[in-house]
Amino acid sequence: EYWNEGTLGNIECKAASSTAHAYGKKTVSAECFTASGRTFVRHPAMLKKRGDWGLTEGINHHVLHVNIHQPDDNRIPGVNAWFSTEFNRHNTWFRQGKAFFDYLRRAQHLLQRGNYVADVCYFIGENAPIMTGATIPELPKGYSFDYINAEVILDRLTVADGKFVLPDGMSYRMMVLPPLETMRPELLTKLEELVSEGGIIFGQAPEKSPSLQNYPQCDEQVKILASKLWSGEDRVKLVGKGAVVDGLSLQEALNHFNIKKDVEVSEDVLWTHRTLNGMEIYFLTNQSGEAISVMPSFRVDGLKPQLWDAVTGEIRAINEYKTENGRTIIPLDMEVDRSWFVVFTNQMNDLVDEGYKKNIPEYRTVQNIDEQWQIKFENEKIAPNGISTIELTDWTKSENDLLKHYSGTANYKTTFSFRDTDAKNVFIDLGKVGVIATVKLNGKEVGTTWMAPFRLTITNDLKEGENVLEIEVVNVWRNRLTGDKLLPESERTTSVLVDNISPEEELISSGLIGPVSIQVVDK
Repeated sequence: EYWNEGTLGNIECKAASSTAHAYGKKTVSAECFTASGRTFVRHPAMLKKRGDWGLTEGINHHVLHVNIHQPDDNRIPGVNAWFSTEFNRHNTWFRQGKAFFDYLRRAQHLLQRGNYVADVCYFIGENAPIMTGATIPELPKGYSFDYINAEVILDRLTVADGKFVLPDGMSYRMMVLPPLETMRPELLTKLEELVSEGGIIFGQAPEKSPSLQNYPQCDEQVKILASKLWSGEDRVKLVGKGAVVDGLSLQEALNHFNIKKDVEVSEDVLWTHRTLNGMEIYFLTNQSGEAISVMPSFRVDGLKPQLWDAVTGEIRAINEYKTENGRTIIPLDMEVDRSWFVVFTNQMNDLVDEGYKKNIPEYRTVQNIDEQWQIKFENEKIAPNGISTIELTDWTKSENDLLKHYSGTANYKTTFSFRDTDAKNVFIDLGKVGVIATVKLNGKEVGTTWMAPFRLTITNDLKEGENVLEIEVVNVWRNRLTGDKLLPESERTTSVLVDNISPEEELISSGLIGPVSIQVVDK
């Protein structure tokens, strides 16, 4: 499992994915988005950053936590918990949340393809109980790793072409031993075989067995075997076709064997890599909390890059890149919490757009929509009367308490006239939204947007002349729950099981705040 805030999951997820890779399991499930503190404040944009972190830890199947059964339609939001994000049908954004779940499904699909790519496996040792070992020394930036245990080494690991290989396709260039003095003789015997066949081991020699089986002969066996593998003063000791490294830094060892970094990129960007026949799949996520521009360098040559956007489902060719010394270098802009899939393949199909001159194009505003808006509120029991306005505002800034504390869906509608441009790529940008918006143009739904930038393509739906624009906006329950705390119990319209709500707490930005504009991208 992992929690949406804090560090719970920081060890368990990597342990689970390493286990899956070592035992040939393609799917790694985790209870996701568990949380504590204020309930009914979270929404998809708040979940994405931690969810993307989980993807880079090897989680590729999200088990949403929690979906509590809601048998009662009169008491809402209903039964809740103190320890989770509420994914049940009474949450305000449950239906619109499908767009976020589509994002997770697309990402999961790609990250279940092929095999995970890791250059190093860290042996966790034979102490008990143990879940993972320590990554000592730390793996340098630019590489990936798995943990590996004694059973897998003994029963599943072989060597081919200078790599440690598992029967399901996983491979590692180097094994790092923990800074322990113990190892069972049967395991050390297997390591001697693997090194003789071409494997590379990094670490210190064991001195004795951790077990009393065949004691004291077991300790003597360990000393004899270790003296074969760790003989001499050389820091890189050649043994058969392989080597044992002791005395170099891990980066020096990787350099010595010409093991290049898989990805060179800013430390603000986490990543993971899957490989399959004719395709390399990289997932990159901006974890910095701000917009950044990066120039990742990938250990890929001979394949053409494509940019896959799991938020929208768009796939387009990357035209702005260069290759140097067997690497592909791609300039990318990453907005706050943005993630990209960079897919290398020479396969093409009708789903791949030709792309733009620049990988991340500039969006040029050609028209602001500042017409009269008609606003109707779906949850009439707790809503103000319909509103007609030109100015788009944050509901929480209103002096009308019903609007200020409204929770649920509101429908914005307006008409505007558009003069056709020659641009082939036209978008609607909603500016700021609290928290999710679904857009209809001329009666056709064009999509749901749940994170900034709140932008959707309307190339095929916008027409010259008059257009009818409808925007369905949904916020979170917390504002109405907070507002009810200001009322006598007999006048309250909400009901929850766990009540940790204060009337003084800050409200959560809500509504279509804008500005709304039509934007174009020039190829």
